[in-house]
Amino acid sequence: MTEALLVTLLPFFFLALLFGGGAVFRQKNIDQDGVPPIQRGRYYASKYSILVLWAGMVFQAWGVDLSFFTIPRVLKALSLFLWGFGFALLFSGRLGLGNSFRIGSAKESTSLRMVGLFRWSRNPMYVGVYATLIASALYTANPILLL
Repeated sequence: MTEALLVTLLPFFFLALLFGGGAVFRQKNIDQDGVPPIQRGRYYASKYSILVLWAGMVFQAWGVDLSFFTIPRVLKALSLFLWGFGFALLFSGRLGLGNSFRIGSAKESTSLRMVGLFRWSRNPMYVGVYATLIASALYTANPILLL
């Protein structure tokens, strides 16, 4: 039960931060939506498809078996570590960007962040997303989610 709650709360709080931050940005007259580097529909579809993979991990944690085979304990432990690590990067990256956070390329001039996690990674949030996606595929033992 604790595991399922943790697996569920991490994406819930991250999405609350993301969308709640968007409401705060709008109050400050800051446009959080940047310019997508590819066709807008494809760009947002790729961003929001992450939610399907996160949902797979959440459903598996609550007992909805999506696995193709029995998940070894070590694989489950590794996936939980990656899940937590990935969300730690997501939260740190989002909070580290402050008012400079954009979904897409900023429309106005912004400065390059080179403090905190941004000293080691140009975009730690992408590393965090990749970690959570790998975690979801390992936790569910479902190669379809990986694809």
